[in-house]
This record gives sequence, structure tokens and C-alpha cells, in this order.
Amino acid sequence: MKRSTTLMPVSKNPPAKVRDKGLIRLAKAGAAAYDASRDRILWLPLGKAMLERLGSGLSSRFQSAGAQPVDCGQGEGGTLPVAVRVLKTVDQLPLALMEKSGDSILLEGFDPEGSLPGWPVYAERLLSFLQERGMELSVFQEALPFGERTVIACGCDGDARGARESRTCPACGWTASVDTLLPPETPPDEEERPLEAVLTPGATTIAELCRQLGCPPGRTIKTMFYAAEKEGRTFVAAALVRGDRAVNVTKLSRALDGAVVRRAESVDLKQAGCDVAGFLGPVGLPGTVQVIADLSVAGTKNRVIGANRPETHFTGACWGRDYEAPVADISGLEPQAPCPACGKPVEKGWVRVVAEFAKGHPALPAFPSLGYLDENRKRKLPEVWRGRIQLEAIALGAAGDGDRPFRRGLSPADLLVLPLETGGTEAAKAAESLAEKLERNGWAVLLDDRVLPDGVRLAEAALVGTPLQVLVADGQEAEVIGGGGSLGRVPLEGVEPLLEPLRLD
Repeated sequence: MKRSTTLMPVSKNPPAKVRDKGLIRLAKAGAAAYDASRDRILWLPLGKAMLERLGSGLSSRFQSAGAQPVDCGQGEGGTLPVAVRVLKTVDQLPLALMEKSGDSILLEGFDPEGSLPGWPVYAERLLSFLQERGMELSVFQEALPFGERTVIACGCDGDARGARESRTCPACGWTASVDTLLPPETPPDEEERPLEAVLTPGATTIAELCRQLGCPPGRTIKTMFYAAEKEGRTFVAAALVRGDRAVNVTKLSRALDGAVVRRAESVDLKQAGCDVAGFLGPVGLPGTVQVIADLSVAGTKNRVIGANRPETHFTGACWGRDYEAPVADISGLEPQAPCPACGKPVEKGWVRVVAEFAKGHPALPAFPSLGYLDENRKRKLPEVWRGRIQLEAIALGAAGDGDRPFRRGLSPADLLVLPLETGGTEAAKAAESLAEKLERNGWAVLLDDRVLPDGVRLAEAALVGTPLQVLVADGQEAEVIGGGGSLGRVPLEGVEPLLEPLRLD
């Protein structure tokens, strides 16, 4: 790729109306522009090269794991039009199909009935590819209204494109979205105390309740009410969560078999026979209310709960003795809640999703003939899974911030070859010959062949941000720069041997 013939509007100034640090870095490198009127990224030649390198590198890894590349036109059915036509017998399974578009890779798998999904091997290939290139990633299970998915994400700022609120632990590094599935807890065994009513005037918040009773939020149980609707039936649900957590609406919907939920209003509470907002609790609720308890509530003893009376709470409430309910993971961590991994306080953060994998397929009902014959010639339905890798999100996450060089293996080009003007035509010819040789041997090379002062080209080279630079001084020698300093001045024939240990597959 020659600098003189490639559209690369390098700029030291960030684009207007852009806050995403990755996009700013790409725009300054001349790899992308931003269309504010349609809130979209416009990928320029250098950025297109970056996406193509990412897509090709990942596709190669996925194919080595067994994925078959197909082209189905990127419709809602994904690769199902292929699967329904080619899948006939069990000996074809497991089958993984891959469709690559401009900014994403779709992976869909078909496994024998009753078997575990085959996507973990592809998630591992993705993780190893990105981690080898220096990306820090988190992997977590996330709730969906009708199931769950595995998410791979990188950290970002709150104003980044696609940013999703997360919780992160500064102590151990645990990071996950607010919808992450949490592990069950084993509460400490305690001697049960009697259930006692205490006056708590004005204590309609956990903070005020804890102030009056001198207890930490984790010793309280919140009862939150939601109006739910499923298949035309409307009902009120009471969600019980520990006082230092919040109800997660997605998880609650999942626990209620996909019901659409919203916070209950006063009219909903009155219709359900609950009319003391701020003091509601699980003891003595009307039978019309469907109660569901979080994992953090099950098995607890001697907690503070609402008494369903004005200005009153109960202390000493014990699970199993005073109240009980179906249990599910319905809570999300609040900032300062204990980390599920190490117990230290978590903080609010943000993540950008780069990939997700889940069982099932939303378009399956449109393909009723999908199936295969087992060893006994009996018709079976395959286990289906799908995953999507977001190349745009990876590019933005890999770009970083400031004017630092791009990461090796996650850059638009591996290296920049730049002939210094002091070397004259000999340096220019040697640089072009070296660039051609490196490209033939698999390196992604940007050759700055422009006739401009060294100061101008070197300043722009810093903005372009290739991980490696080769400065050709004359027709004999070159200096290789990378990692923030010089890697050595060598004869031209020694450049590639010096670079070879830095190559990433």
C-alpha cells in the first residue's frame, strides 16, 4: 500500500462530535471518518484494510477449528438456508457454518440432539487471537428474557460506541455487564431471632432504614413490585433482593418465562391489595401477587423486611420460617456491593461487546424441515447455537486512545517503510524494493513514497500509528523502530530477520 495513492486524511485534531477514543484514534490515523447525521463510521482504505485483516485472521482460526465458510446474503435466517438443504445424516455433525460480512462474522453450529453446544472452541479461538495481540477481555454469562448468552467484551468509557454499563472489581479485575448471571451464595448460619415489628417513620429508602436501625444494607431485604404481562395475562410480581443489590429487569423477565415487566405504579399496587409503598415486605402479601426471591435472599436469617404496615418494618425475618418463595437469579450488583470473585467492593464501569454466543436461533420456526437421520434412521432435531463477532467493536477497542501506536496484529498495517530524504533516490528505491519484498512474505506494509520533508512525514507517521517503522537511511541500511524505541540499525537484508520474531499469525 503506497501512501501517495491511498486516501488517508491524517489529522492531529479529533473529529467533531466524536467521544469514542477508539474512533478518534482511527480518524486521526486517516483510517475512518464519522457521519454525524447518521451516527455511523465511514471506513476509509486503511480502516477497510484493518477490518479485512481482522476478518481474515479470525476466519482462518475458525476454519482450522472446523467452520465452513458460506454466503447466504446475510438474511434473518443466517446460515439456516444452507443447513436445511445440506444436513441429512448424523455423520455430518457437528456442523459449523460461518458467514463473514464487512464488519462482523456470523458463526452458527448444529450438533447432535442432546449434546453440548460446540461454540466454546470458537470462543477460545477468538480469545486467543485477541489476547495474543494484547487486548484485555472479560468473559461472562448474561441473562436474556428467554435464556442466556456468553459475552466477550473489552473495557471502554461510558461515551464509547456500544458502551454498556458494567461492574468491575479494582482488586481482582473481575468485570461483567449489569445483566451478568451471578453465582448462588451460602449465607452464614445464625441463631434465629424472633420476628419483631419496629417503627421506622419515613424510612422509605434503604439508606434511611439502615440509618434508623444501624444495620448495613446487606442485612435488609427489598421488596420491589412489578407489573408483568405474558400471553395477554397481566399480574403483579414482587421481587425480593438483598438491600445492597438492585432488581435486574432482564433477569426478572427471564425468571417469569419471558414476561414483559415494568415497575408497578400505585394503581397496580392498589389492585393487588398492596397500598403501603416503601414499607412492603414478603410476609402476608395477597395471594394475587406472584413472589420471586433472588439467590441472595434464599436461606438468610434475621433480616430486616417491610411489614406491610405504614411506617413499620420487621426485624429478625428468617427464610423458611416467616416467608419463602421460588428462587432465581434476579438481581444485579450495585456499586460497592461485594465482588462475586473476591468479595471486595465493585465499581461502576463500562464494557464494549466484541462477541456473543447463545443456544438456539430466532429464525428456527421458519425452517421446520431442519433435521437429520440418526444411526437408526430416526429423525432428530439438531442442537443449534449461534455466535456473532463484531469486527467494528474489536477495531475500536484495539485502537486505544491518545496517539500511541496500534497493537501489533490489530493495526491497519504491520509496519511503515519510510525512506529518509537524506538518502535521496537510492533510499527511495531501496525502500520500495524492501516494501515489495516484505509484502510478498506476508507483511502488511505501508510505504510512504511521498516527496515531502522528513519532519512532515515522520509527524504523520506517528499519527498513522503502525506498530513498527523502518526508516531507510540510504541504499544500504535501515533503522527499525518499535515498542517505543529503536530495535536496531541493520543492513537492508537484515531487516526481515529482525522483524520475523515480531510476526503474529
